[in-house]
Amino acid sequence: MKIVIASDSYKGSLSSFDVAKAIQEGINEKIKDVTYDVFEMADGGEGTVDAVLSKVNGRKIKLTVHNPLQQHIQTEYGLLNDTSAIMEMASASGLTLVDEKNPLIANTIGTGEMIVHAIEQGIKTIYIGIGGSATNDGGIGMAYALGYRFLDCHHQEVEPLPCRIHDICRIDTQNVHPLLKECTIKVMCDVNNPLCGNKGASFIYGPQKGANEQDVLFLDQQLNHLSKVIHTQFNKDYSNIPGAGAAGGLGFGLLTFTNASLHSGIDMILEMTHFQDAIADATLIITGEGRMDNQSLYGKVPYGVAMNAKEANLPIFAIVGSLGDDIDEISRYFSHIEPCVTPPFDLDDAILHAYQNVKKASQRLLAYF
Repeated sequence: MKIVIASDSYKGSLSSFDVAKAIQEGINEKIKDVTYDVFEMADGGEGTVDAVLSKVNGRKIKLTVHNPLQQHIQTEYGLLNDTSAIMEMASASGLTLVDEKNPLIANTIGTGEMIVHAIEQGIKTIYIGIGGSATNDGGIGMAYALGYRFLDCHHQEVEPLPCRIHDICRIDTQNVHPLLKECTIKVMCDVNNPLCGNKGASFIYGPQKGANEQDVLFLDQQLNHLSKVIHTQFNKDYSNIPGAGAAGGLGFGLLTFTNASLHSGIDMILEMTHFQDAIADATLIITGEGRMDNQSLYGKVPYGVAMNAKEANLPIFAIVGSLGDDIDEISRYFSHIEPCVTPPFDLDDAILHAYQNVKKASQRLLAYF
């Protein structure tokens, strides 16, 4: 029997690697002669670089960049080979990098600095996951690091901060990094939000980045102004593209300033790690995440695994931390879904004993093989 394990992490308790380890331990106590092929999974957010490098013979590159509040930090990205790199915007511009949330001044300069570093190393293809941002700047910080300059109506330079976007009248492209046009950027993005409006970057994600109700309205106006300036000057309008609002509008910024393309994060990771080759001789697949409900249909790891394995016609099982009430739609994609805990349960206790809970769930799952 060959089992392919491709589970997401259980946020706050177990890494993807630890989930897989617990599943293996549980099954090995009951069944012998099982081989495993483990995929550490992510969806384009935190853990994306490690997920890919665990299956690809690459290495990490360390560098110094600015965090969202313009403090110097050490970060890293992955080299897949001599001409390809993978990075997470969260490692330079992420919410976990700031002690105090301030979306009015947080920007994506550090993400741009990573891109500059990579293209100056000869990288021609960059894969970038854009989950977990602290920013709401429409990507102007990233663009600034790449050499774009933002000017007001008096031709004076405007600082690339979200709170200053309304001052931008024109964008100077004279000093854009010459190597940028030689690089293809593929964005791993699993949200469908447009740039502006009630479903846009500011309204949906601004509050978790520290924006109050007044800030949300202001930030939405700033991004709307930015899109109008770009449309007027470049005759481009990516503001309504699904994913433009990802990472505080960085999706929009990457489309606009780097000619990037947007892709499903989970699909791209499975492709880069050769998931299809692994399941060709597999007996079954086990996936999972911390909590599963019908929202898991939108770019989450288990659904992506199920869709990518559909043509293999294999049993697909899911071990999840817990199940939501609305699982009717998502459940049809799996042979069986086994929760680690069932209501009522104490969350702190479930997190404390997460490893053992996954291990026991894997043993209960054996009844469905």
